[in-house]
Amino acid sequence: MKSPIEINSLEWDIIETYLDQKNVSEEALLSDKKLNQISNLSEKIAHVKQVRIAIEDSIRQSKIKEFHEHISADQKGLYIQKGAAKKTKSTTIWYSIAAVLVVLFGIFWLLQNTNSPEKIFAAHFEADPGLRTVMGTTNNYSFYEGMVVYKREEYKEAINWWQKLLPEKANNDTLNYFLGVAYLAEGNAEKSLDYLEPSSKFNEGIFKEDAAYYTALAKIKLGQMEAAKQLLKQHPSERNNKLLKALNK
Repeated sequence: MKSPIEINSLEWDIIETYLDQKNVSEEALLSDKKLNQISNLSEKIAHVKQVRIAIEDSIRQSKIKEFHEHISADQKGLYIQKGAAKKTKSTTIWYSIAAVLVVLFGIFWLLQNTNSPEKIFAAHFEADPGLRTVMGTTNNYSFYEGMVVYKREEYKEAINWWQKLLPEKANNDTLNYFLGVAYLAEGNAEKSLDYLEPSSKFNEGIFKEDAAYYTALAKIKLGQMEAAKQLLKQHPSERNNKLLKALNK
């Protein structure tokens, strides 16, 4: 039985960096000093390529399945609507008018409340762009695939992949950080705080200030303005200071 290929995170990062470069021949890659330090380089390059192709194919197949299910549902809905169209036409018109009025009222209210939690959140929230590459070992395959869909803004699917890792990596700061941001991007501020708090879990990592930023945004979305201010004061950065300034207006 063939032994599995073992690739550490540094090797995976180096290989994927060069694979991401366009119009670079494999001969040119093999001449690079960093790559030449990796043992069994050709096999590992082939393995990384195979993993990337498998992930892309998995996502593509999932999209095709969703498309066919959507078409089937639309066809079924169209058949039902034909029989009921005449009865519901006038009711639909009134509901549409009411919906437009509600939206217009909401916009007017937001314009009149320039410092409302909703407006501050909308003006400052932008999901973390994600990691360019992730740990490449077999144990972290779910995290890698989750990052692929996360960067496509498919946050629910990313959450599903990363939840699989929680039993063994409950204290991993990277996993907790991106789960928190993904839930916040989905509009679930309360759930995001399950992973972004306490802030002490990020004290020793690279996400310290960024985690505080998204934690503050979650609190703002929940109306906890003072708590958000205190957190931003404790973790100053250019972005955190800008958000704090908006809260103090």
